[in-house]
Amino acid sequence: MEPFHQFIALFIDLHKGDNMNYGRIAMAALAATIIFFAIGFLGEGLLFRKDFSPYSGMYRSSEAISKYMPIGMLSFFVAMFAVSMIYASTYSVAGSGSVIAQGLRFGLLIGIFAACVHPITNFATMNLGAKLSAEITISTIVQWVLVGAVIAAVYKPAIAIAK
Repeated sequence: MEPFHQFIALFIDLHKGDNMNYGRIAMAALAATIIFFAIGFLGEGLLFRKDFSPYSGMYRSSEAISKYMPIGMLSFFVAMFAVSMIYASTYSVAGSGSVIAQGLRFGLLIGIFAACVHPITNFATMNLGAKLSAEITISTIVQWVLVGAVIAAVYKPAIAIAK
């Protein structure tokens, strides 16, 4: 067992063994990262950007964001890799329906989780308006639903080798 696989096996029960397709997991993670940023830019960067203005003191300047963006992008890729691993190790064999339907359901569940952990709790603990919080919550769920569909579309299990 290779070291990376051993490390991951400490945290996830890889009951499918040789059926895990790590190349496709990495491809799914990359595609998911791109989709997440694209949809995030569409929502938060274009559609409701003006709603952030009253809260500009809470956020970094554009220049500072650019400086820290590589860290953010790397962290999102790691997160998308983790979510792709979860999908590959459990959901794709447990779900029913088409692969895309499985991905949409998976993304919806992750989206609800993410919305409850991030924008909704931020609304409760930070001085953010209800409109902006609702927009971020909806955007988060939509992002994750699409990410789930992309992961499902890209990931394919490895062909099991008969022993």
